[in-house]
Amino acid sequence: MYTNVITSSVVSKCTHQSTIQQNFLQFIDEHIHLHNDTDFFSTLVNARIETINHLMPYQTDNLYQCISNDYAQSINGTVPLGSLAPYYIEIEKQAIALFGNILCCWAEYEYYRVIQRVIRQPLIKNNALQRVDNKENITEVIAQVENDTRLFITPYSELPMTLGNAVALKTIACIVKKKNFYELLYFMALPIHGEYVIHYHYKNTDLFPTLIATSQF
Repeated sequence: MYTNVITSSVVSKCTHQSTIQQNFLQFIDEHIHLHNDTDFFSTLVNARIETINHLMPYQTDNLYQCISNDYAQSINGTVPLGSLAPYYIEIEKQAIALFGNILCCWAEYEYYRVIQRVIRQPLIKNNALQRVDNKENITEVIAQVENDTRLFITPYSELPMTLGNAVALKTIACIVKKKNFYELLYFMALPIHGEYVIHYHYKNTDLFPTLIATSQF
């Protein structure tokens, strides 16, 4: 009985935390659109990095290590961000409270932005996939991923989405967040394009193929 109560409490707290995080990301998204401030995160992060390097020079070039080391964490959300408006540091404080640091918040925002793009844009399943030699696991070369109109799901979201959005979501989840390669966030505002090798799982009983792996040429 006590185990069930504890489990229920943990689930409730996690759900509540997730809701607060989503509301915060929505708030930032609305701010960015209202003020046409597409460089909001890069402006904040650059200012914070400049502050850290000024107070503690000769730091690593790795963005995540620079933001997340012990000394930097004593600076983040505390030391003013140069000439930036006060609301920047207030948002940074909230980002730290909800996500740990501003980079993690930025990554979650880019993830949120992809999902919102998928939700807001009506999608029509077309260009139905064909089985290749009756294989369920298929590797394919896509010359221009931005022109591929097929819909995929991913291990990170069951929402069907275009290949470009699926690749963006996978990049955020597997490269930015998992490998701490937060430098890529500076380029996530750019549409996914170009030649890719994709590996996906598909069988005739599936509504949509599941994108498993991608690699850009």
